[in-house]
Parts: sequence; structure tokens; C-alpha cells
Amino acid sequence: MNLRDFEYFSFLGDMLSFTLVAKKFNVSQPSISYAVKRLEEYYGCNLIEKSSLHRSVLLTREGQILKNQLKSILEEFKMIEKAIEHAKQQKVYVGFPSLIKTRVFSKLFKTEDNVDFISNFELISGSSTDLLSQLLSGHLELSLLGSVTPIEHPDLNIKLLYSYEFKIYVSEDNPLAQKSQITFEEALAYPFILLEDGLSHTKAFDHLNDKYHGKAKVLVHFSDINTIGQLVKSNVGITLMTPYLPFQNMKGLVEISLVPEDKEMFYVQYAFLKNSVVNDNFSKLVMILDNLSKQDGLLY
Repeated sequence: MNLRDFEYFSFLGDMLSFTLVAKKFNVSQPSISYAVKRLEEYYGCNLIEKSSLHRSVLLTREGQILKNQLKSILEEFKMIEKAIEHAKQQKVYVGFPSLIKTRVFSKLFKTEDNVDFISNFELISGSSTDLLSQLLSGHLELSLLGSVTPIEHPDLNIKLLYSYEFKIYVSEDNPLAQKSQITFEEALAYPFILLEDGLSHTKAFDHLNDKYHGKAKVLVHFSDINTIGQLVKSNVGITLMTPYLPFQNMKGLVEISLVPEDKEMFYVQYAFLKNSVVNDNFSKLVMILDNLSKQDGLLY
């Protein structure tokens, strides 16, 4: 019995066809049959139905139990392989959502030592959802993650780095610019220009819009924050955003708070697997992030 036997059986349980599994792994059909036989001999029971009346494979109860357990077992093996591969390469892969990177890096790079230190890591960009998946699968050792609710997972050590309120941003020529605080219902009088779908900002907007029965009008979604800022500045529409650096430095934009009952929060956390074997660089990075979380300007 070997790991390949498990892989063959796992796919056999999904495809229910010796022919399809053999084709997927580019091996002969008897290779799949022998793998099943070895597993049956090891466990001392039939894992598939032996009846010739069925054209496709049917799993026995014992076979179904094995199939159900194999998914997590094979995932664990993949994580081990990935962790050892990274260790051999002496690399630590760290996830940075692109919309979070600017704020964190602006703080990290204020110290020259940190600039040199960050070069020790392989920085991977992506959405927080994708990075979380990569972290759990062992492709990343650590990742920053953004979300509208704090992330929790039994396999992860997670710590808050900072949090911010979502704000309404309008042109200085917009009538709302005269107010320091509004309800989301007041903002519904104007069309929204938003970040692309699938990001935390969209989730926060959808939550508020659902609260007010979907009355908001969305003109367009953009992936570029500066484009959104320029359109809002031109009074084409308004937006819901966290106080990103590009917005803070853009003249002609006015930031307005939402009333407490409409307040939505954006949380940035960093996370790593509880069973991670950390090296000195990893430990130092965690220490730097811990220090950043305590500084004014990151923690809300």
C-alpha cells in the first residue's frame, strides 16, 4: 500500500469508473484494480461491490468511509510536501492582498532595515479569499487577510492588525459634503461607484443595501481605486470605501462617517497555520506585524 493507492481510490470514489481513473493518471486499468486489491487486503474487507450487474463502480459502506476520510488525508500530505519544498528552498511565502499592501508597506518601509528584511520573503498578491485558501492548503506560510467580519478558523493562529470604518466619499461639490455624519439612506439619493465584485467592500455595500431593500443605484465597478477617486471627485457619483492612502491624499474628496446603526467595519488580520514550524525570519516578521498593530495610524 502506498500514497498513490490512496489517490487512485479517492478518484475512483468520485468517478466510479476504472477506465476514467486510469485515463486521468495515464496508467493501465489493471494498475487501478491492483491498487484497490492492495487496499482491500490491508483493511481486510471489500471496498467496492463485486457484482457484475453494475456497469459502474459501487462503493461498499467500508469503501465510502475510506473515501470520505481520504480527502483530508491527501490534503495533509500535499501540505507536508509543500512545507518541505519551501523549507528546502529556504523560502517563506507571504500573502498580501493588493488593497492592503499599500498601507502596510508604507509603515514597514519607513525603517531601512525592514526594506532589506522583506526581501527574504516571496510576496504573493491576490484576493483575501484566494490567499486564505492558499494558506490552508500550505502554499503560503503566512498571509494578511481583509474581511468585513473577523476571520476565525480552528487550524489558524489569527491576530488583528488593524480595523477601519467604511466611509462615504463624495465630491466637495456634492450637497452631502456639508455633513460630517449621514445615514446610508441619505446616500441612496446618489449613484455609487464601487470596487469590483467579490471584495470586502462589495460585501459591506451589499449588507447596507439589503438593509435598505436594495434601493441603491450602482453606476459601475472598477478595480482601480484612483479611477474611482477621480470619478467621485468629478461628482459623477459617490463611493463606500475605507480610508486608503490614495483617497486621503486626493484633494476635492470629502469623507463622511455613517451613523452608528449603519456602521460597517473592515478588519485586517494576519494568520498562519497552528502547526507551522517557524524559522527566525518568520518569527521576526510576526514580531514586526505585532509592533505595527500597536502603532497609531494602523490600528483604528
